Amino acid sequence: MNELREKYNQISTYLPKERKVAIFGCGKLGEELYPVLIRYALFGGFIDNDKSKQDSGNLGEKVYSLEDFLAKENRSYIVITATKDNTKTIGKQLEINGLKAEQDYTDWEHFLKVILPLISYFRSEKIFVNLAQICVTERCTLRCEACAHACNKVSRDAQDMSFESVKKSADSFFKNVDIVKEFVLIGGEPFLYKDLDKAVEYIGENYREKIIMFSITTNGTITPDDTLIALIKKYDVTVRISDYSYTLPNLKKSYERLLEKLQGVKTVLLDTSKNQWFDYGFFEVDNGEDEERLKRIFKTCNTPCREIRENKYYYCVMARSVSENSGKDVGLDEYLDMDAVKDKKDVLVFELGLVENGYLSMCRYCRGAEAEKFLIPAAIQQKR
Repeated sequence: MNELREKYNQISTYLPKERKVAIFGCGKLGEELYPVLIRYALFGGFIDNDKSKQDSGNLGEKVYSLEDFLAKENRSYIVITATKDNTKTIGKQLEINGLKAEQDYTDWEHFLKVILPLISYFRSEKIFVNLAQICVTERCTLRCEACAHACNKVSRDAQDMSFESVKKSADSFFKNVDIVKEFVLIGGEPFLYKDLDKAVEYIGENYREKIIMFSITTNGTITPDDTLIALIKKYDVTVRISDYSYTLPNLKKSYERLLEKLQGVKTVLLDTSKNQWFDYGFFEVDNGEDEERLKRIFKTCNTPCREIRENKYYYCVMARSVSENSGKDVGLDEYLDMDAVKDKKDVLVFELGLVENGYLSMCRYCRGAEAEKFLIPAAIQQKR
């Protein structure tokens, strides 16, 4: 606990209670961070280099040029919401203007993974989680060779999570978490799950106020029925569609049908036009047993992708799913038991990556952050 308090005290030296947070970037990342800052009464404006965005504003808010922002008397702390390359460019722009990394600005990932969870706990005793998921089914309509969840190794008639297990997962999670930026129902292909309507309704009815973005991630091959769509609208669920039409052109028609049916629903088409995925190397890599090396892999990866399965809260959804779906059976007992939590700080400790060994067993078989250097074609299908 002393370590957490020290980290929070350090953050408070440059981000005291009275200082607001400005978002540099009016793209999707900035728009997703906006409601988070509003929830915490931290929002201090938008900044963007695009003159048209400065003129038109964003989400009903004023957009400053950097020059105008720097002229303000009470300057907000800056969070850069951009791709890695653009973040570096903006960082250099800020430094040229006399701002210092960490002291005056940071990137959105560090803010959501470290800074905000500590602020939330020490200022309001609330647990904030960036991203958590329930994998309702491991079955999928596609058989992608390089599936990052190893769903290509799952039988098409495999058993899905029961609805009672979905309820148990949500109950265990929200018993210990006060605010989650995004709560996702995933697969496999979640629209294969016969009780998805019940899952949406249960979570929406009982926990929607704790969720900033409630979402479903789909490959777009299945069009949901009217009952499910009505519930998606009722509980303001965002549907994220992974666009694999570059590799699989026939999917374009499926996307057209789905988008037509989802009129009035918030949709995000996840662009894979570059036709590339990261190759995590789960079945080729062996990093050995050197614990210091495994700790470095874990620390530099710092994945945001948590998973809740009944009472089991896994730090990395891919580590659990690949291990289980492929039969590796590595690290399946490495989770936080949400039903055994006595103090919420235990969830914060876990969320900050302070796991027991300093790494996960599956880190041995993963490239971690280095995976972004190993690009492979997206959604290439297995030969049947």
